[in-house]
Formats: sequence, structure tokens, C-alpha cells
Amino acid sequence: MSTTGSEQYRGQLLIERIAERSHVDSLAHRIPRFNLYPPYLLVGLVLFIEYGIFDLYNYFVSGKNSFIIEPNSLAVPAMVILSVVGARYINDTYADAITALRIDDRDISTDQALFEDLVSFRVQMAVAIVAWVAIQGFNIFVLGFGELIQINGIGSVIYSQLAYTFVYIPVLVEFVLAYFTVHFAVPRRIKKVGVSVFFYDPRKMGGFQSIGELLKRSYYLYTLTLILYFFQTKGPVIMSQYTAAPYSAPNAPIVEVVLSAAWIVGIVTIGYSMYRIHSIMKNQKERRIRELEGELTDVMERPFKIRETEITDQDQYERIRDRLQHVQDTQTYPTTFTMWSQIFLSVLLPQALNLVV
Repeated sequence: MSTTGSEQYRGQLLIERIAERSHVDSLAHRIPRFNLYPPYLLVGLVLFIEYGIFDLYNYFVSGKNSFIIEPNSLAVPAMVILSVVGARYINDTYADAITALRIDDRDISTDQALFEDLVSFRVQMAVAIVAWVAIQGFNIFVLGFGELIQINGIGSVIYSQLAYTFVYIPVLVEFVLAYFTVHFAVPRRIKKVGVSVFFYDPRKMGGFQSIGELLKRSYYLYTLTLILYFFQTKGPVIMSQYTAAPYSAPNAPIVEVVLSAAWIVGIVTIGYSMYRIHSIMKNQKERRIRELEGELTDVMERPFKIRETEITDQDQYERIRDRLQHVQDTQTYPTTFTMWSQIFLSVLLPQALNLVV
């Protein structure tokens, strides 16, 4: 992988490795007029086979369950699509955000390699394996493969196992890992490395606007995932008067608890990451103001007696005052009022839907 530009901080995702090993990347590159991202093609093919072939066959030929009689089940492929898009977007935006910090131009205290790869390949693999084991345990001990085969058909169940193992679990795991790493690990990395605030930033955000955008947009993706999960779980209740599904409606209290818990987790993540970045910016701003305050007193006689104060070096005094103005104008949050308003609406929306339905 190239170490120039943002590519230095953009690691290869697990689903990208799978697309490469399955030669889907070669197929994607052969499609004319489109610079198609290989995992998009892989996910699209897998979803088309499951929902465009197996699902329709089950409905029209075998008379089994289908998204036609349970349309809320389409939220699942929608979440898969959102996950592969979100994982790529967060990793790309992270690489761009770290590049925008201009790490190479800053006087930092530790190795810059700490920023390379948002999530390591080993962590991706380990979490994917744990997720696979958990899902298999749920299928065996809670749902039961016998019931799944009776409802969906053996061919669909076998295909779903392959799809979950090699596509669905990797993309979902990568999206979740990317989100939580951005909000918990990235602020810690910035603090550990000692990235300094750029007080001459014309946006008055200390050069941290790209980080603020990363935190905000990743939270939007998390919120959209919650909304899709809401429609998937509450779908039978919402559409009960229009459809008749073989699955019973979920236990409402449990669904509400899960949605509320996920909503709280989202608030904690965005709150924590914003607070950590705010602390970094605020501490550096206060420290720099104190330093400049000391420099001002050095070019004054009797600085603490306002009526008797005399400036000994007017040029130096003006230079210090100019620096001080830039420091004072710098915000201690990497966000604007508009961004805060958008985040606030994103916080309210999932819980509002949960309470209304």
C-alpha cells in the first residue's frame, strides 16, 4: 500500500480482502464506465441471489416465507448495504481527516504509525470470528435450524450460512469496529501523540474541523442503522393490518429496551468523543494563553499597575497581541452551530420513533 497522502492511514478492510481472494475485484474492474468498488459488487451479488432468487423461489414455488409478505425483512439487506458503505466511508474519511491534520508538519511526541490503519486486520478477524460463533449459537439454541429450514427452505438456509460467514458478518463487524474506534480510540490517539492546535486556522477550529466532521458523519450512519433496525423489529406491528407473516411480532418491551440501549450507546459515543477533543483543544488554548500572557508582561514595565504600565517593545507587543487574538478566537469544539443542530436532531430521531410506535 502506498504511503503517500491519505493512503498512509487507510488500511485494507476484511471485506476488501475477501473480494480480492474471490476475484470479484477483477470482475468489478472489467465493468465498463464504472469504477466500481469491489465489495459493493460482492455484496450486491450475494443479496441478489438471496432475495432475488432464493426468496422469490420460496414464495412462488415453495410457498414459504418471503419479503413479499414480510417487507420489514428488507431492512436487513439495507443494513448490510449501509454497513459496507459506512465501513468504507468511515475508513476513507478517517484517512482524509488524519491527512488534514498534517501530522508530518507537526512537532509530535511519539510515532506517527499510531494513526496508520483505523482498525488492525487482526482485530477485524478476531471480532468477526466471535460474531460468527455467537450467531451460530443463537441459530442453534434459540431459533433452531429445524424451524429455519421449515420456514425458509434448506437451500436458502445453507446459502444464508455462507453469506453470513463471508459477507454479512465481515461488513457488519467492520462498520461497528470503525464506528467505535473513531469515537473512542481516535481522540485517545490524538492526545497520546500530542497533536497541537493550529491557532491560525481560518475556520477558527484549530485545524480539527476534519475530525469534527468525521465524528458527526459517523454518528449519522449509526443513527440510520438504528432507524433501519427499528423498522425491521417494529415492522410487524406497523404493518400488521396489511400483511400476515409467519413470524410473530417481537416482544415490544424487549425491542424497546434494545433500541433504547442502542440509542444511549450512541449518545455516549458522540458525547465522549466530542468531550475528549474539546478537552484537548481547551487545555492547549488555555496553556497557550498563559504563555502569551507571560510574554506580554516581559515587554512591559510595571504590568500589574495599569496607570503606570509602559510598553518597552511596541513591535514585540503588537506581535504577541496578534498571536493572542488568534488563540482567543479559536473555538474549543471542532463543530459549528449548524453541526451541533444536526447532531441534536440525530440524537432525538431514533428515540422519538421508538416512543411513538
